[in-house]
Amino acid sequence: MPTLLLSDIHGNLAALEAVLEHARRHEFERVLFLGDAVGYYPDGDAVIDRLRALGAEGVMGNHDAWMLTQDVLEGEGYVFEILRWQSEHLSAENRAWLAALPWTREGEGWMAVHGSPCDPFLYVDDLDLARAAFGCTAARWIFHGHTHLAGAFTALDGPKGPWVRYKPFTEAENLLKVGPKARAMVNPGSVGQPRDGVPLAGYAVWDEEAGTVRAYRVAYEIEAVARRVEEVGFPPALHQRLKKGR
Repeated sequence: MPTLLLSDIHGNLAALEAVLEHARRHEFERVLFLGDAVGYYPDGDAVIDRLRALGAEGVMGNHDAWMLTQDVLEGEGYVFEILRWQSEHLSAENRAWLAALPWTREGEGWMAVHGSPCDPFLYVDDLDLARAAFGCTAARWIFHGHTHLAGAFTALDGPKGPWVRYKPFTEAENLLKVGPKARAMVNPGSVGQPRDGVPLAGYAVWDEEAGTVRAYRVAYEIEAVARRVEEVGFPPALHQRLKKGR
């Protein structure tokens, strides 16, 4: 059952629409959302509308959690100002959908989490952290986001612990083939704010039967995001960074 993997959309509707248009070429049967529908860009409510229409199964991201706890969370700076603005513009139905997301989801041989299997808020961005993450779950396939870096850690058991390697997904199309004795921790990249120097939205399709993940980078209209950012008065640096993929 091919699965569409989406993460870190962060209210960037233009990027999500471009990704969904590109993904129409694939016959996926399930959508797995890896957290952070909101934050940074203005259209969190519309993003959740799309996810709900897709029947997406999801997990809670840190920005999602922060937005839902604005009444008790003590946070300062533009990130929290944006989340407060988004909270005021979120429908009751979309708030309820977001609030119902679990920290993790698991199926036979796989799990999904925003950050790490060890801690949903932990960034996994180096080999040591990945090695620890593989130790916190027995799942063969781990799907996560949070770092905004598209790529996959693969692990193979060795005499002194797992041998871990990393493969970035920076090309327009990237293929990861995982052997029957290997495990993988896959980040499809950020739909809404990539940070690996590639100014293209990221997503992936997992085919469990074939043992593959195909990851893609997709162009979208960054100027449309710039207009929305300007329209609502968010900091201009938010759309300027999209042009650099940082």
